[in-house]
Amino acid sequence: MRTALVIGCAKNCWLEVWQAKQICSFDTIYCVKLAGVYFSEPRHFKWVTLHPEWSDDYERQRSEQGLHADYEIIAPPPGEVGMHGKKGNIARRVSYRYPGMDSSASSGGYAAKVALEDGHDRVILAGVPMDTDASHFTRGKPWLQRDSFTIGFKKSVPHFAGRVRSMSGWSAELLGMPDPAWLDGEMPQPDRQATVA
Repeated sequence: MRTALVIGCAKNCWLEVWQAKQICSFDTIYCVKLAGVYFSEPRHFKWVTLHPEWSDDYERQRSEQGLHADYEIIAPPPGEVGMHGKKGNIARRVSYRYPGMDSSASSGGYAAKVALEDGHDRVILAGVPMDTDASHFTRGKPWLQRDSFTIGFKKSVPHFAGRVRSMSGWSAELLGMPDPAWLDGEMPQPDRQATVA
């Protein structure tokens, strides 16, 4: 059983990372956008963003803190993210869309998709509550664009097939919270025909 941790950018992300690590250890860490700037563990991680045009600035900020450069940056193909899609030091391109999907599930939802496609059996979201008032851990502002991503997030749920859970918020209500029984349970298969209202 391979398990991944996705670290989002909500204000409680680092507390939720600590809480998730009390439940299990992780084979791979996926940092979303600015979480990768501040991720200080001395291990390789995957750095996932829907905004490749910001990746150069993120790398510069990380380097200025003296943190290691042992990471892989992952972003969608240029055609999926508009005119800035070709920018950045992108190591790998992965679509943010499941078949029939035309809207994004947020960077946290995208990181979960990447983790599943990388072969992980279980994915835990920390700092991805998908709540407007969760605010950003560096900016401290409410996430006013939240509702534009919940549609894509709901459309991802059938593909997550019970393999993705969240530590808090709306996403935890939708997906469930991780626990030992879920971590050790049978592997559900994606229901590609299912829809979520």
